[in-house]
Amino acid sequence: MPYDPAIPLSPGFLEQVPAFRAGDDTPRDLLERCIAVIEAREPEVQAFVTLNLDGARAAADAASARYAAGNPLSPVDGLPIGLKDIIETADMPTQCGSPIFEGNETGRDAPLTAALRRGGAVIVGKTASTEFAYGNIMATCNPFDPTRTPGTSSSGSAAAVGAGMLPVAIGTQLMSSVMRPASYCGQVGVKPTYGAIRQAGIHPFSPSGEHVGAHAASLADAWAVLRFLSNEAGPVPGSHGIVGPEFLPAGERPARLMRMYTPGWHLADADVKAAFEAALNRLSNAGVEIVEPASAPALQALEDDFARADWCIAEIAAFEMRWPFFEYEAAGHTHHPRIGKALARAHEITLAEYHTALEFKAALRERLLGARDSIDGIVGLTAPEVAPVGLENIGNPVTCSPATCAGAPSLTLPLMAAHDMPLGLQLVGFHGEDARLFAQAAWVEGAFG
Repeated sequence: MPYDPAIPLSPGFLEQVPAFRAGDDTPRDLLERCIAVIEAREPEVQAFVTLNLDGARAAADAASARYAAGNPLSPVDGLPIGLKDIIETADMPTQCGSPIFEGNETGRDAPLTAALRRGGAVIVGKTASTEFAYGNIMATCNPFDPTRTPGTSSSGSAAAVGAGMLPVAIGTQLMSSVMRPASYCGQVGVKPTYGAIRQAGIHPFSPSGEHVGAHAASLADAWAVLRFLSNEAGPVPGSHGIVGPEFLPAGERPARLMRMYTPGWHLADADVKAAFEAALNRLSNAGVEIVEPASAPALQALEDDFARADWCIAEIAAFEMRWPFFEYEAAGHTHHPRIGKALARAHEITLAEYHTALEFKAALRERLLGARDSIDGIVGLTAPEVAPVGLENIGNPVTCSPATCAGAPSLTLPLMAAHDMPLGLQLVGFHGEDARLFAQAAWVEGAFG
């Protein structure tokens, strides 16, 4: 179906909570509405690899009773949610998109899974992931056009939210695996500051670069879930978590946003470029100064560094993936060529080369932090294209990699369209200032009406 950014995907979860409190609706009723959409659309979209509807119904009934008694446990109590299938769940297999783990039951919850259960969330199922969130794709398709990709590794989470099956789903990102699928599938996608949410119980690929993120029907839902997880599951040990109000921060107009090009600008076609230019004009007319990187040497140096972010992430991942992938290789397992290429580099890369990539990453972070005195954030395309045709054609990460490499918070808003498909507007903030980024995003949403 053609995409119109003016038409919401579905009501956000928090929009429905007042009806729960008033007794006009219940979490169980909301769950049944989600299940009806799953039954209608899942045969085509194939967003899930496992569903646990009996467990979800039991959790929704318990949440309904708490709302009736006036005692909800948390902002996520009663929230129907999906988890990417590299995140451990005690009651469902964690198969990582790989035959190595087919039917794999760990019998435990990851910290974020356990936190969601403690908060009363309703875990509906496990969403499809590419092989180890990097390699072979699943059969998931784009909910707006089944001939097109839903994106990269968090494809099932993005497709489930984009199809209206769930208000929120959890994904992970090493390069662009939350943001790009969110752009392709027309939803809010958020990658918080690196380390803001604990990664234990999630199959590793490159632990120093992976981020837990969210796909959501609304900005308010994304904030509530990520803040809750950072507080309840905790951050990566030794890292700072997300601080701010329990619910979405009030809108704050950014005075100056640097325009981000990256090599992705040269990949974008005329329709994509026109949509983005129109968005920038809209922001400018609303009082935001759009700053060209060429306007200051420090900003141009930052833009120049963005072109090396893909390289840096890939180098670090090649070194860090040695465990467990050398063990898989020794056991005779083979992988998709994307993993095969990374594995070949894993055998070649030296500790000195790993250190070189880490030094670039640290310098990029410092350069970005140094720009804080002259800009309030960065604006750019989330992806240089709409979802490509062909499920194996998962698109290009180049516009998302800079924020991921720097570990800075970033999010995408479903405010644009091209070729009758969604196109996300990306905002990038500064380390530890997730609440400020959300406040700016709330203002931008308002400016777009």
